Amino acid sequence: MPLKIRIQELKAQLPKEHQELSHYVEHALQALESFESEHRRFAATQAVAGVRISGAEEVVFYDTIAKIKEELVNTLQKTVEDYVHKGDKNWNKNFKDGID
Repeated sequence: MPLKIRIQELKAQLPKEHQELSHYVEHALQALESFESEHRRFAATQAVAGVRISGAEEVVFYDTIAKIKEELVNTLQKTVEDYVHKGDKNWNKNFKDGID
C-alpha cells in the first residue's frame, strides 16, 4: 500500500486534536522526496560532467531513503495504536514514555 494512503488511513484513526501528527509525517516525506530529487539532479550533473557514478552507491542511497520513509509511517502507526488503546491497561505501549 502506498505510504500516502497509509498516512491518510492512520490520520482518520487519530483523535481530531492529534491529527497534526500525520501532517508532520507528510511534511517529512515531502522533505525526503525533495532531497531525492536534488540528489538526482546532482547525480545527473556529475554524469554530464564525466564523473563516474557508482551504481551500488545509488542503490544504497535510494534503499536507505525508502527505509526511512517506511519507518516514519511505521512510527506513526505505532503512535496511532497507542492513541487507540489509550486507557487500556492490558495494552503494551509502543512508546513507554507516553504519547501526550
